[in-house]
Amino acid sequence: MKPLKKLIILSIVLLLILLTGCGISGRSKDKDVSLIMDTGVLEDDELREMILYYRDNRGFIIPVMRRVPQEEGIGKTAINLLIDEPGLREDLALVGLLPVLPAGTEIIGMSINEGLAKVNFNENLLSYETEIDEKAIIQSLVYTLTEFETIDKVELLVDGKKIKKFPHGTKVKDPLRRENINLTIQLQGEEIPVTVYYKGTTNGRDSFFVPVTKGANTLKADIKSVLAALVEGAPESTGLYSELPAGVVLNNVYVKDGVAYIDFSEEIKNMPVSKAHQQSMIYELGFTLREIEPSISQVRILSNGREIELNPEVSLNLPTHSNVH
Repeated sequence: MKPLKKLIILSIVLLLILLTGCGISGRSKDKDVSLIMDTGVLEDDELREMILYYRDNRGFIIPVMRRVPQEEGIGKTAINLLIDEPGLREDLALVGLLPVLPAGTEIIGMSINEGLAKVNFNENLLSYETEIDEKAIIQSLVYTLTEFETIDKVELLVDGKKIKKFPHGTKVKDPLRRENINLTIQLQGEEIPVTVYYKGTTNGRDSFFVPVTKGANTLKADIKSVLAALVEGAPESTGLYSELPAGVVLNNVYVKDGVAYIDFSEEIKNMPVSKAHQQSMIYELGFTLREIEPSISQVRILSNGREIELNPEVSLNLPTHSNVH
């Protein structure tokens, strides 16, 4: 294990919004998870937050905030923290996640120029088995690297050579951008892609907010169309779920001064009264809306035009990251 990785302590924090913890929703002992990498030796001002995309056992890539030492070549550091090695695999297994890049993957070279990150890997990058593995690898690399402000697109090379497609057919000839994260159903006809957040768990104990791409029958993605897609529910056979009550209908949504006011039908009052469930629902709605309006910092719930009463311990404010409390 490299010296840096020897210093890593993967802290598992019970969540309910990015920096505090608690049980989640109506599922027994289900809780949100926060993963924070902290060396345990450095001061806070020597660390930086980084969003890394790991995967679950179904192949969904999941954003996780970790704290890593400030250093040059932070893009390489991010990629190295995706590579399967015993220490990382053991730590992630505690919360039901998996490393993304195959064991033995190494970065031969990397450059960033005018928003394009070119990353040259050794051939071990291709030492995986399934199409699900392939999609997770590519999306994780693209989404992890484009979290950095200096990177808009990613070009992948193997042993210095450009390749047109990966072994299971994913085309990588042209630079790759953030697109269709965790797409489970192909878009139909005139549908446009929107990203919504559902909940997922792999071990029945720890849960995550999972970004999913769905198709929306609209001319342009806006806050109402993305919430309408969320209310439709998680795609079948994905194992994902929503915290919204069954049968709820979206009446309207508008944003004022960074606050999103979401008006639902009467069924919204059927939500469980627990703080954990209601807090998770606020986050699910807020993370989904911020895909369209990043300035949203708070969510308020209405039913037929009147704000409803939530558990007094529920925070209406949104955290900075989805899977960290």
